[in-house]
Amino acid sequence: MDALSHALIAYILFSTPGLSPLIPFVIVGAVIPDIDIFFSPVADLNPSLYLFTHGGVLHSIAGALVLSLVTYAVSVLLAAGAIIPAGIVSVTGIYGFAAILAGALLHLAIDLPATPGIPVLAPFSNRQYSLNIFPGPSFLLAFAALGTALVTLLRLLPFSSALLLFGSTVVAYIAVRAGMFLVADAALPGRKIPTINPLRWLVIRENEQSYAVQFHTFFSGLSEEAVFPKYKDTDDAEVTGSLEYPEVRRMVFSSYLVTAERIGDVLILADPLREKGFLYYPPKYKRVAVPAGK
Repeated sequence: MDALSHALIAYILFSTPGLSPLIPFVIVGAVIPDIDIFFSPVADLNPSLYLFTHGGVLHSIAGALVLSLVTYAVSVLLAAGAIIPAGIVSVTGIYGFAAILAGALLHLAIDLPATPGIPVLAPFSNRQYSLNIFPGPSFLLAFAALGTALVTLLRLLPFSSALLLFGSTVVAYIAVRAGMFLVADAALPGRKIPTINPLRWLVIRENEQSYAVQFHTFFSGLSEEAVFPKYKDTDDAEVTGSLEYPEVRRMVFSSYLVTAERIGDVLILADPLREKGFLYYPPKYKRVAVPAGK
């Protein structure tokens, strides 16, 4: 989800009597995990830094805690230097830090239902977790958030009215997506990945040799099945050994599934879902080639 949507949702949830002094801190906390967008270009050049890509370590519990501590410390320093009003920090005290952390954890909770997931336990584990309810990114909510900002800035609607429309859109979006997730989970076999169309799901069935992939559109049926062998002239042991290469770890981190093929002394690993256009996000590191094991 985009940063503006995170900020607006945080504002809505914390706009209750008694919490108004904490709202700026909550909003800052709700957007700071997305600062990793600015780290991604560097991480793209150095695959060993893959946990610093967007949706990486800053989208973890540990990352949220560290970011919150740093952000609160910076706010105290800015207040001490009269760069921001000192009253903003003094009136909230340590609750300011708690509000930043609450906003950051809210960010994680909102991103958890979306694909491809976030590494909640990083840096201790790079496994990504997702409820696979929403597609990532959610363009509808991004447009709704942008529309809220525009109609407010252009004074077409009061902010309270625009915010009510945005909140209603979010609730309706979650209800529709969650409902379709429950239907898909009950009706479809294998792993289900949501797409932009809530009626259309990517279905992945797996056995020891291959992945079978096809789209299922409710009221229309299944698309033609595509089958991708897991291994060609290689095996699981060699693929596991290739994880010593940072570019392989980066590719695996960004992938929905991984196939491997050995050609001579080269081991090629790929995510056919992103390569073949079944899915488009994340857009980088769809395929890597490294020296094959001996």
